[in-house]
Amino acid sequence: MTAATSTYFIAGNWIFFWTRFMTFGQLGLVDALAFAFGLLMEIPTGALSDLIGKKRTLIAAMIFNGSGFVFMASATEQLHLIIGFLIAQVGGAFYSGASEALAYDSLVERGQVTQFEQVITRSSVIALIMQVMTILIGAWLYHLEMRLPHYAAAAAYVIGLIAALALTEPKLYHEKPVFSPRVYLRQWLIGFQWLTRPPLLRILPLILALMGGFFLFAYGLIQPAIALSFGFDADAQAITQAILSITAAGVIATLPWMRRQISDYRILLILAVLLFLGFLGSALPLGYAGFAVLWVMYIAGGLSTPVISLIVNQAIESKDRATTLSTVSLMSKIPYVLSAIIAGQMIETGTFALFNVGVAAVILGLTGLSVLAWYRHRLDAPPLIKAAE
Repeated sequence: MTAATSTYFIAGNWIFFWTRFMTFGQLGLVDALAFAFGLLMEIPTGALSDLIGKKRTLIAAMIFNGSGFVFMASATEQLHLIIGFLIAQVGGAFYSGASEALAYDSLVERGQVTQFEQVITRSSVIALIMQVMTILIGAWLYHLEMRLPHYAAAAAYVIGLIAALALTEPKLYHEKPVFSPRVYLRQWLIGFQWLTRPPLLRILPLILALMGGFFLFAYGLIQPAIALSFGFDADAQAITQAILSITAAGVIATLPWMRRQISDYRILLILAVLLFLGFLGSALPLGYAGFAVLWVMYIAGGLSTPVISLIVNQAIESKDRATTLSTVSLMSKIPYVLSAIIAGQMIETGTFALFNVGVAAVILGLTGLSVLAWYRHRLDAPPLIKAAE
């Protein structure tokens, strides 16, 4: 299921397909509105997952995502693209948190929770390998017919649906709360409550900086716009992203070794600095040398995701896991929702470099805030983050 949902057939070419129907300014507006809609769906679907079961929400995720990509692939006007994108956002919200929570709970049920580090690492490597393969295939499909990459993505979610149907729901809790509007709303608030407790509260600024900054870079118009500013066309972007994914997979595979050398907190701190330098470098006219900037940002984002996942999963209870993970996902999308419209307009006016400098400044500020919070309370720092010290 991870492989099926990690396909990047449209990477490097989607922006050229979409801009046949709209300008960059319109694209920024549509992107912001659609991601805002997905944002509103994040916690409700996470809470629903904890109440009705993670397998059911994953099945719904595959159906919504596949349907959304079919709508986008067959679009003949802006409205069709928007409808398809909104449907896919619902699917993404259902998937967010539920798959990871199911994997963690399955290991807990089998008494193998110590293997989660290997599971999340290998899952990330599998995802990146799939990205490499599908990026290159997508580039070839786009040359055959511009709609084929979107259709290929829809087909991948059909395979994901088959995998989701074969899942087994962990039975850690024999008594599930009876679903009701009151219980649902209470579950909705639980994710925020977990994030405001130690140890997560002290690293919350870093989580915002890394997940928010990387989502801003990787899942909208920012990454292709940065690549375009360096002179990469559709084919160059596909090749570049494939190379970046291969190298990122190699680095992520060393995560267990890294965690034995230094603490999780220090890893996140280093990655936040790398992401800051990446956005700062994105504002410079580097040409093809900008590949190094893209590489740094890929590594920072690719490594931070499993590390944050490990920290969060160890800190929360199983019955609230999907809700809390969806809350984290929601927080990672907020920066993009707030800035996509601005980014689209600045691309059109030729001031996109200033946007990247602003993002770099925010990441640096959040990192500094986390450092201050950490050293203020380091004497009672929790074992899960000080494990390597």
